[in-house]
Amino acid sequence: MNKSITFIKRNKLMNISELAEKLDLKNKKNSKLSTYTLRFWESKFKQIKPTFLSGRRYYSQKDVKIISLIKFLLKDQGLTIEGA
Repeated sequence: MNKSITFIKRNKLMNISELAEKLDLKNKKNSKLSTYTLRFWESKFKQIKPTFLSGRRYYSQKDVKIISLIKFLLKDQGLTIEGA
């Protein structure tokens, strides 16, 4: 088995599409998954540190918890990025 696949499974990493689906991040115009939202948040919140394997982003369980909190604060509570 490929070393990177073993690493992903052992560390229970999630790729960006899986995370966008889990968090139900959808584009308002066409209801497609909004992976660009995750990449944008990654640029604004230094706490989000995905692992890059073969040029793809993979998120740890810690990253998922942080991003879930960020989504709650921004989308549900209506805070700004600075406020979150």
